[in-house]
Amino acid sequence: MHLMKIKQKRNSIARTVQQRQSVPAAAPIGYRALVFLLSAIIPPSANASGIAADHQAPAYQQPTIQVTANGTPEVNIQTPGADGVSHNVYSQFDVGSKGVILNNARTNAQTQLGGWIQGNPNLANGSARVILNEVNSSQPSQLNGYVEIGGQRAELVIANPAGINVNGGGFINASRATLTTGKPVFQNGNLAGYQVTNGSININGSGLDGSSTDYTDILARAINVNAGIWANQIRLVAGSNDISPDGSLITPTTGDANKPGFGIDVSQFGGMYAGKITLIGTEAGVGVHNAGQIGASDNLVLNANGELTNSGQITSQGTTTAQTNVIDNSGTIYAQGNAQLNGALKTQVQHFLRIMLHGKNLQTVEY
Repeated sequence: MHLMKIKQKRNSIARTVQQRQSVPAAAPIGYRALVFLLSAIIPPSANASGIAADHQAPAYQQPTIQVTANGTPEVNIQTPGADGVSHNVYSQFDVGSKGVILNNARTNAQTQLGGWIQGNPNLANGSARVILNEVNSSQPSQLNGYVEIGGQRAELVIANPAGINVNGGGFINASRATLTTGKPVFQNGNLAGYQVTNGSININGSGLDGSSTDYTDILARAINVNAGIWANQIRLVAGSNDISPDGSLITPTTGDANKPGFGIDVSQFGGMYAGKITLIGTEAGVGVHNAGQIGASDNLVLNANGELTNSGQITSQGTTTAQTNVIDNSGTIYAQGNAQLNGALKTQVQHFLRIMLHGKNLQTVEY
């Protein structure tokens, strides 16, 4: 069921991006001349007003912003370092409905959003393995369209400590996509991880599509899901933490006194539909709340240093593992495989019956 939703979402994306292709090679010469004149009159940064390089950053961290022939914003990313990371610093990174192309192509390349693009002159020594987009701003980034990596596939990171709001955002040609409110940390010139101390990531409206990316990571002090998230493998980590680049190593740190109500909050309008789902909340006393639908076609893991409050549906076609202080279930927890629920069960008998298995084992461990 969930894989069907992902396939339907992918088909919708394909139809959308086909409509956004650039003008074909046989376009009238008058149109080409018009495009040339407009590009000469209007500065590239004005055409892509939602994205601006941070001119306070070192020159080698300032990307070049321009537009394609069909008006799609395009970013010539900076030269990657020895570790393959292209570090790009912005004063604003907002993606509109047209989307944006991050140019990781050494030679001319075809893109889904903007048609043909020219090779990026900053990549003479090779394309980037990771494209890090660091935002220095007091305002959250708005992701209302797709971010496409033009040319060679790479990992994509958008880091804004002020927060990120997603409404119809998604990724194209990214092997891993990370949204974080953490500050990128470097050791010996290499990206060592993200330092999350504050900020929220909010999924609203038309949601977030990570179905064409292998891994989707969302790392923030608080994560609010008020719309659908589609992915293959997704990991949400909430709390004040130092986190490794791939999200696998998490070290809790002391945050300020302004704790969020929940580390991960899925409203009745929200949901997650993926192959594997991992939800982690590290902040003491700050739990996970689900009033929507969380569905994994494989395994589902939930680890919270607080209370799991579920009035919605949590389902997996594989195993379900929950490690939390208290499990308050008035909704449905379903596992096709085994389920292990570690925490004090705060539930009435009729609600306990909604913790369902399919001929497998249920293990509960109460504290």
